[in-house]
Amino acid sequence: MDLFENDKMVTICFIGFGYVGGPTMAVIALKCPNIEVAVVDISVPRIIAWNND
Repeated sequence: MDLFENDKMVTICFIGFGYVGGPTMAVIALKCPNIEVAVVDISVPRIIAWNND
């Protein structure tokens, strides 16, 4: 069975947006269009920085 059978959207959530979570999330979001990525972090400035251009 293929994970992306019937073009279903898969959502994953990362906890932590630091040196590992940030780049990992970015690569998955870039390379896997069928995966919706959500990230949770305690640092509001870090989330704001990642959401900016």
